[in-house]
Amino acid sequence: MSKISVIITSYNHKQYLIEAVESVVNQTVKPHEVIIADDHSTDGSVEVIKGYMAKYPRLIKGIFHNNNLGIPKNRNSALVEVTGDYVAILDGDDRFLPNNVERMVGTLETNTKARCVYSNVRLINHNGEPIKIRDNQPQPSGDILFEIALGKFGILRSMIIDYHLLKKVGFLDEMFPKYDGFDLTLRLAKHSHYAYVFEPLVEYRVHPMSDSKSLKAKDHLHDLGGIYKKMMPILSGLPRTKIKEIETAWNKILFTYYSNDAKENNNKFKLFFLPLLALFKGYVSLPNFPIALIMHCNNTIKQYISERK
Repeated sequence: MSKISVIITSYNHKQYLIEAVESVVNQTVKPHEVIIADDHSTDGSVEVIKGYMAKYPRLIKGIFHNNNLGIPKNRNSALVEVTGDYVAILDGDDRFLPNNVERMVGTLETNTKARCVYSNVRLINHNGEPIKIRDNQPQPSGDILFEIALGKFGILRSMIIDYHLLKKVGFLDEMFPKYDGFDLTLRLAKHSHYAYVFEPLVEYRVHPMSDSKSLKAKDHLHDLGGIYKKMMPILSGLPRTKIKEIETAWNKILFTYYSNDAKENNNKFKLFFLPLLALFKGYVSLPNFPIALIMHCNNTIKQYISERK
């Protein structure tokens, strides 16, 4: 059977980290190695990791940073140490279901074209209690570059990736710390088919005050705007009709965040001329300018009504 490496990223989630590590070491099919990269935790997580290293000296390796690097740099520091055939990335506050490795590897071995596999996800609250299953129906498999490019986010944390392919396309882009996972899954989809497992194999913890919920619109724009420009050359092999569909979807996404940024900063000038400024910035293409104008007018009318209720 193929060798599976699991990397776990750790940052000040001591209790959750214990659950994450236990969920990996207790798999029905044991991984080849577990690499835990700690991003300068101060809550006792380092001692927890060292305890696991002592308990499982042939299985667990720790990486400890002297300062906080951020998520993609921390992940990359573990990825360069991988020695397995495939790699899975687990956040330190999430958990594997017991048969994750067994089911994912089995799926890859029966889908010879696929070099990446992703699964359904069970969302849990901060106490580890189930909230819901993410996917109500099976998700795309095979050549899914178009589906990902349309804006299919959140795949990385339920994936196992061919490590040789990962080295070929490059690790996580540290320029996009909030959307590094999406950028990577997009690049992988350019070079590989994907397999999908409808069974939930990962538990993803939803925090009431997570970083993603507190992000400013400008932070979204920084990453998504950069990824959009980087993405377009990758799509060159797709039919023109599909590329136009992707452009339209992204123009709407970027325009929405550009609008939210103007509102967050109470920039009345930008709010008034929003569609034109978004066109100038490249967040809206000329064919989609009428859509942006309609969206802006609708939002302006709604805001005007709500302010007078």
